Amino acid sequence: MRCHVLAGIVALFTVVYAQGGPRTFSARPYRGGPAIAARAVIQGTAELPCDIRPPRENDSAILVVWYKSDITPIYSYDMRGKHSEKASHWNDKDHLNDRAFFRTVTDPATLNINHIEERDEGEYRCRVDFAKSPTRNARIHLTVIVPPDKPNIIDEHGKTVPTVAGPYEEGGDMKLQCLVTGGRPEPKVRWWRGELLLDSKDEQGEFPALRRNTLIVKQLSRGDLHAVFTCQAANNNISQPVSASVAIEMHLKPLSVTILSSEHAPLSADRKYDINCITVGSRPPAKLSWYMDGRKLTNHTEKVSEDGNMTSSTLVLKPTLHDHDKVITCRAENAKVQRGVIEDTWKLNVFFVPILHLELGSNMNPDDIEEGDDVYFECKVNANPGAYKVVWKHNGNVIQNNAKNGVIVQQYGLALREVNRSQAGNYTCIASNVEGDGYSNNVELKIMYKPICVPDQKRIYGVTRLEDARVICRVEAYPPPSSFRWTFNNTEEMVDVPQARYKNSTQHMQSVLIYRPVTEMDYGTVFCWASNTAGQQKNACVFHIIPAGKPESPYNCTLSNQTTRSLSVECFAGFDGGQPQHFLLEVYDQITGKLQANITSRESAAFTVQDLEPGKVLNMILYAVNAKGRSDPALLEGFTLKVAEKQTVRVLFTGTPVPFEITPLLGGLIGVVTALLLITVTILAAMKIRSDRRTQRPNDLPLKKGTAPSSEDLYDTDDRNPDVVPVNKVVGGNNVRGAVSNTTNDVVDVGDRHEIDEHKRRR
Repeated sequence: MRCHVLAGIVALFTVVYAQGGPRTFSARPYRGGPAIAARAVIQGTAELPCDIRPPRENDSAILVVWYKSDITPIYSYDMRGKHSEKASHWNDKDHLNDRAFFRTVTDPATLNINHIEERDEGEYRCRVDFAKSPTRNARIHLTVIVPPDKPNIIDEHGKTVPTVAGPYEEGGDMKLQCLVTGGRPEPKVRWWRGELLLDSKDEQGEFPALRRNTLIVKQLSRGDLHAVFTCQAANNNISQPVSASVAIEMHLKPLSVTILSSEHAPLSADRKYDINCITVGSRPPAKLSWYMDGRKLTNHTEKVSEDGNMTSSTLVLKPTLHDHDKVITCRAENAKVQRGVIEDTWKLNVFFVPILHLELGSNMNPDDIEEGDDVYFECKVNANPGAYKVVWKHNGNVIQNNAKNGVIVQQYGLALREVNRSQAGNYTCIASNVEGDGYSNNVELKIMYKPICVPDQKRIYGVTRLEDARVICRVEAYPPPSSFRWTFNNTEEMVDVPQARYKNSTQHMQSVLIYRPVTEMDYGTVFCWASNTAGQQKNACVFHIIPAGKPESPYNCTLSNQTTRSLSVECFAGFDGGQPQHFLLEVYDQITGKLQANITSRESAAFTVQDLEPGKVLNMILYAVNAKGRSDPALLEGFTLKVAEKQTVRVLFTGTPVPFEITPLLGGLIGVVTALLLITVTILAAMKIRSDRRTQRPNDLPLKKGTAPSSEDLYDTDDRNPDVVPVNKVVGGNNVRGAVSNTTNDVVDVGDRHEIDEHKRRR
């Protein structure tokens, strides 16, 4: 055995020692059993195993030599020599350059080669010499793995994607290519989404060192936003695969758009409202726009939330009644996405004050309505909400339903049966809802009727012989009268007045007769008739032509508003003598007879006298004056109050004021007397009631028909009441009322006739 070991040593290598120099090992190639496979990544560490355990006990390894390509020694581990307890290491500078180190603490021992290079690939042999046992050889084949280059990701347009791909549209497709060059052995290229391996296959590129894997994702969804896709290339399980990742940027459609309008509550016309609209989910933020029935609105603002997820807009809207039932649209639009538009709509419910239009019935001619016709009005109401009340008015007065009198009031209609001229005038309707009251237009109802005399016009004209009197006949009619006719009636005959003597004015609905009496027979009564398209006036207007005279005195004069410096006088005017009259008041100091005031009144017998002295008793004389002269005077006594005295005035029925002063003693006395009178009257009344009950007989019969009245009944009731001014009697002047015309078949005003007779009596 010893001879065998020595022969092996001599045959395989010669060791030459030089001072501190390298050791050279030489041997014939070893062609023993199969090689052990080892792998290492370039620039990594290769671990080449070598079993140095002795095959038997009481033996040990004394020398380990490593060969490259089975011939060239590159490393030795020597445990021989004086210091066997400390092994010596040697490595070939050309091959390892201090990159290797033999480790014996592992099992098996390994030769670790750092910073592996491609030239390190090949077959290695480990030879172990033992002290007693034969040499052991082992072959190790080292494969150096070259990782591929970092993947390059390109998009559909052939552009390299550094970190973010896109943006892509929601619902669109994405196509990414991963290109990998280099690598030994040839790498596998795969796509990952997070920890999920995607179903995609790699393929050979345009040249041998290129591998390619194409990723296609169809119909991208919101969940793909910011998703990270990783392209990974791997050709070993030792080192980490090389990879490149991209995040997906997307353009998203708006998820929703909503008009916030308090559950679409109704709006009031002509009031301002803020209408809000929000949209969420759009990327980039959606633009909001407003439309009303297709017309774009501009009066709005827009705001985007900090995270960009929500856009809000406020529309300032002032609806009108014409906007009722129109549709408001809030449109959210992302122009970067196809079909990235959604809308929300709101049909406006605008409340407004009723709008009314009043018109006559469609079958009626407003210019051909006569008394006795039936008339119908129609009130057309446009209101939201509907009107809860409709009121009809005639000349500003509310019309009440009165079917008995032919007035039928309906909600939207008014019927008048057999109208008369008093129902002519302006008609309106008023409708009410929660927004207020709406007023219609005025519709004037014109009712044709025959002319009638205007009341309270001058009917007695006093004129002297050969003097012209302008007798004015005024009538009411619709349409205005087209012609007039005059006649004269005295005690002997009635004759028509020639048309040349009067002038008609249809505009003022009057006719003016110029009448000149020449003889006594020319005084009498004139009659006036007017005609229009409705017919001739039924009752003539009657005017009396009498000889002119002086006016009558004012009467029934009273004093009022007496102060220390002024007083007022008001009288009734007497007959004016047939001529225009005015009134005079003269005021004299009763003691000195000095004239205090002289006042003229053109309109009425009413005067206010001022700038008088306090505490004066005054004589006042009133006159009526016309062109024929002055009336008899009406006398009146008055006074002004004293200064700083509490006074009152009692006016006797004679018209004379008497001043007196009320003192506390007098007031108390009046109270006591009044109380006693009330008690006395009460007692007398009770006694009379008791007496009547005792004297009443059950068999009393009523007076027979025709029984003569008592003497008390013969007196005028006016005479029995001294506090009442008797009818047809004069107080402070002359006044006569009541007579009958002496003209056959003609009724003349009673007052007019009395005035005529009185005038004749005075003449």
